[in-house]
Amino acid sequence: MVKLVKFISIITIFANLFGCKAPKPDILDGPGMVYVDGDYRTEYANTLPFDEYEGYPFWAVVYLSEEKNTQYYIDKLFSGLSEESKKKIKQYDFGGNKMYLIIPRYADETEISKIGDAENSLQFYDGTPFVLKCGADVKICIYTHGGHEFTPQTDENGKLICTEDVWDITEYKQ
Repeated sequence: MVKLVKFISIITIFANLFGCKAPKPDILDGPGMVYVDGDYRTEYANTLPFDEYEGYPFWAVVYLSEEKNTQYYIDKLFSGLSEESKKKIKQYDFGGNKMYLIIPRYADETEISKIGDAENSLQFYDGTPFVLKCGADVKICIYTHGGHEFTPQTDENGKLICTEDVWDITEYKQ
């Protein structure tokens, strides 16, 4: 029995040294890149230079200081898209007095809910941007890349509070 185990071990070692090698994995960055992020983003996100932005945000966000700025930003950011695409952008009112235009990077499941009230959440799957009227008691979640969430808020100077998942494009110039 011991001789059989030794024999199999020797055969296994030789097989590993001279053959039976796994194929090399595809390299995901550099020249000849296999993964192209733009192929997975929404048409809305592809109007923004996500590839040029340092970091890997899952949302681009505009803090709308006034409601009348909503259409201005939609027309400015999505000027290359059809009117039909622009009309798909909906507004959701979760109470509060601040408004944000939120552009998901991907068309994965997005969930909006009041903090502590996940039962009354709003979910959509197409990655369409949305205008959100809320206070600091709402969270936005996605379930890609291990899941990410953020709460839209501004600081005392009226600037959007950002995390590594959020790109502030309030002052973005095309």
